[in-house]
Amino acid sequence: MTHKIKIGICDDEEVFREQLKGKLELFFEKNDLQYEVMEYSSAREFMACEEQTDLLFLDIEMEGISGIQLKDYLQAEGNVRIIFVTSHMEGMQEAFGRNVYGFLEKPVDMDRLEKYLGRVLEDIKAEELLVIEGSQGKIVINAKDIYYFESDDKYSHMVSTNGKTFCSVGMRQLEELLGGKDFFRCHKSYLVNLKNISDINSGILLKNGESIPISRRRAKELKEAYLLYTIKKAR
Repeated sequence: MTHKIKIGICDDEEVFREQLKGKLELFFEKNDLQYEVMEYSSAREFMACEEQTDLLFLDIEMEGISGIQLKDYLQAEGNVRIIFVTSHMEGMQEAFGRNVYGFLEKPVDMDRLEKYLGRVLEDIKAEELLVIEGSQGKIVINAKDIYYFESDDKYSHMVSTNGKTFCSVGMRQLEELLGGKDFFRCHKSYLVNLKNISDINSGILLKNGESIPISRRRAKELKEAYLLYTIKKAR
């Protein structure tokens, strides 16, 4: 993880904000990660701030604008990841939505907090920008936007949401660059992004509708790697 994680705590209880800050300090020190915490005593205060926020711990029951209303606003306006906190778990049915990673009951359980933080950090890591050498200079791209790489002798082609792009690096260099970023060498000529697989059968069906081959000797390893990826995402 290359950048400092920016966390917001939006809760009208100062005591709870302090307790959560203490638990976050334990987690981030243990994992040797940089982070920064901003506190907000109301949804309106958070909406007025101009700070970038990677993750927001959001109380559901607040006076004025509720946590649910703020969640709806954020889903329309931005891409902030949310973990809800509450003293009453009964109201959870309204709290689901895009970028909602889970629900924590007060007082916060450390194991559950660590599970959700791990999931958020995995997604933040996946969205970090990659720099790949292209024929016209450096290509800067989000890893999640790449479907696959195809070998072209000593070079390669990248197929992404931006189309097909020539890269002046070969498959071995790409494997080294993308190690640990959910890419898998499914064939001597193909390096696939596990994030963008729709289905695996005799070939690999991708989310852009394309299909790429699997070498017979890599088929079992690919299925195992994809299973581990889906388990990790479901945690």
